Amino acid sequence: MKKNLKIGSVITFLDSVDSTNNYTANLIKEKKIVNGQVIMADVQGEGRGQRGTKWLSEGGKNLLVSFYIELDNLSVKNQSRLLKFSAVSIFDALTSMDLPAKIKWPNDILIDGKKICGVLIENQFIGQKIKNSIIGIGLNVNQENFEIEQVTSIKLELKSEQERIATLGNLLNAFNKNLDLLHTNPDCLDQSYLLNLYKFEEEAQFYSNLLGSFTGVIKGVDSDGKIIILHENNFHHFDLKEVKFC
Repeated sequence: MKKNLKIGSVITFLDSVDSTNNYTANLIKEKKIVNGQVIMADVQGEGRGQRGTKWLSEGGKNLLVSFYIELDNLSVKNQSRLLKFSAVSIFDALTSMDLPAKIKWPNDILIDGKKICGVLIENQFIGQKIKNSIIGIGLNVNQENFEIEQVTSIKLELKSEQERIATLGNLLNAFNKNLDLLHTNPDCLDQSYLLNLYKFEEEAQFYSNLLGSFTGVIKGVDSDGKIIILHENNFHHFDLKEVKFC
């Protein structure tokens, strides 16, 4: 990690963009970005989520941001630390607002089983090291109506309108607080991630092409970021495209 890094030291505000991650990637190509820069948009026309899904958001209601971080010592084999760092930081920000958050593997954030935030991390590599990372975050803040079920927002949960910039400040505080742990004490992030993981050490229903519908118990997440599920006395390691919750 570069010394003196502070996420949010520079914030770029946009009215509309296809994707804050795409915009950030273009700034990197053009060498017009600084370490720790944050890109925020009111409207995102082609927001992306995990598994190639779209992230839908009502204009001006939510936080649509990308954080740009330059890294100098993080090995490719440890890139799951970025996943945990991001999820734990968002969890910390929401719990500081008295929201009963949970982390759903790999890095969605839930409130009482309803999705409130999604994360898309995109890395650039040099050899076996991660050169830089774009952490894209879609956090539902003031939106009240959604096209899909089991989705919520901070406003719906707290029953009051929220200041988006203040909410961004909470996110930045949590990310910067956990930044040193990313390299100096990743075990602490691992522990926090597992302690607050949705359905950790509980029986849950899953589906995979290998096993079909099955009952299993989440036992952890390995160094590659794969979820470890115990099923019929066997430990199975699944990546994002290999298993889903039912």
